[in-house]
Amino acid sequence: MSTDLTDQIATDLATGYADEPAPRPAAGYLALGRRRQRRRRVGVGLAAAGAVGAIALVGGLLTGGSGPGAEPDRVPVVDAPTPTPTPPTVAPVPDAAPSQPINEVLSPGQHVGYDGRGTVVLRPGWRVVRQVANPLRRVAPAASLGVVVTNGRATYWYLLDHTPEGGGASWDPAGTSYTRFEQWLDDQVDLQTGSEPAAFVTFAGAGSVLEPGRGVRILRQWADPDLPGFAAPGETTAVAKVEVDGVTYFVLARRAPGGPTDDLPVDAGLLDAPTLAAFLSYARDRYASGQGLR
Repeated sequence: MSTDLTDQIATDLATGYADEPAPRPAAGYLALGRRRQRRRRVGVGLAAAGAVGAIALVGGLLTGGSGPGAEPDRVPVVDAPTPTPTPPTVAPVPDAAPSQPINEVLSPGQHVGYDGRGTVVLRPGWRVVRQVANPLRRVAPAASLGVVVTNGRATYWYLLDHTPEGGGASWDPAGTSYTRFEQWLDDQVDLQTGSEPAAFVTFAGAGSVLEPGRGVRILRQWADPDLPGFAAPGETTAVAKVEVDGVTYFVLARRAPGGPTDDLPVDAGLLDAPTLAAFLSYARDRYASGQGLR
């Protein structure tokens, strides 16, 4: 190759790359690699912390969960964004095996519960998608748990209770009377602890006229709804459409002669439409099936 050609190639190369940035020093590449390695270690640390948190949560199931000051259902926030965030799924699977066979712990139709030792037992084929630690504020070795379970086709809401003297469970198909699990759980805790839930409506006098409870606004009411199975002969009945904190409910009310008002609210969000006809159709189906509204 001639000297002139060599000089021409060198000149063309210099001209062609004149606008390119200067190459990064070797130390820069080394620093970048270390930063990436640190990020990877942080990610592994977060995953390990999540695993430890899950173990701690399972331990909480065996000892009654968090203390009275705890705030349940808090999802940890990680600075690094997740492309497709998914809700946490934590199954209460303890380290120790159940102290009894599952069929001795769970009654027919029950999917989750405490065995005699306070271990949470879950029926095969079902998984936990949400839980609230110790809603009954039990003190160890007693324990309680609010839990949502599903098998992919049906979903149920549970309140579980365990004490050294025994325990129990209450449950409903999800969305029976409330659209939100928290509302249902609050109602069950009130029933379990003997607290009287705040009344949505009460009968104003001897007739079937309803008056609102505290914080309740009655939008409309109807006497003597046609609802077989809801009330015994001689009981006074009525239904009201009400609003509480911006949420609309239909409330069935009944009263035995000389007795207090028994009111059963249903979130209007569960109905095909927020109308009396849709509510009565829903309630008739519930009573015809033997489930009722509570």
